[in-house]
Amino acid sequence: MKAMISKTCIMLTLVALTAVSNDVKAQSSIGIKGGYSASTLRGDDVGDIDWRSGFAGGLFINVPFLKILSVQPEVLFRQRGATNRNETFNINQRIKLTYMDVPILFKLRLPINETFYPHVYIGPQFSYNIQGKYEVEAFDGVTVEDDIDVQKVDAGGVMGFGLDVQMNRLFFTADFRYGLGGVNIDRSDNQPFLLKNKDLAIMVGVGINLGSKD
Repeated sequence: MKAMISKTCIMLTLVALTAVSNDVKAQSSIGIKGGYSASTLRGDDVGDIDWRSGFAGGLFINVPFLKILSVQPEVLFRQRGATNRNETFNINQRIKLTYMDVPILFKLRLPINETFYPHVYIGPQFSYNIQGKYEVEAFDGVTVEDDIDVQKVDAGGVMGFGLDVQMNRLFFTADFRYGLGGVNIDRSDNQPFLLKNKDLAIMVGVGINLGSKD
């Protein structure tokens, strides 16, 4: 999975950097997006855990290289982690991780007409951990929370698809994405577990085109 993402990103980068687009006037755009995030952990030592719901949102800028191909860096606030219901002890356990994500997406935008623009994208993603918490909720409602130490930096990949709806200089956007972290986030001193991030997100947003459209 990681090898496929890396090869695809390299290929798209070479295409973007070598493309001649004299007949296309680049129209950069900026915008804001936000929505629902679902995350869990993957790896040999994960065990029986469930997805954690959270928020994902932030800013993006889109810079075209060709009429249908662009690069879109984003800066996103992201809630990750996992949950587990321990039936034996009748407790709920939650790993609550907060990240700042910087995905760099190569976006292929295929117009249906002058209004609707379906798109697909793929690219690397770099994440910085802001906070890590471990929470236990007992059957009587008492909750105990403590800090956990995880790797500060994660690097992985993301892919997805969506739709842009153009309305003059403004446009509305919606997308669904799937991401994988590539770094073991556990920092245990003795025999660390193999734990890596995995997540989904559905986001909607609004943007504005910065250039004039010929």
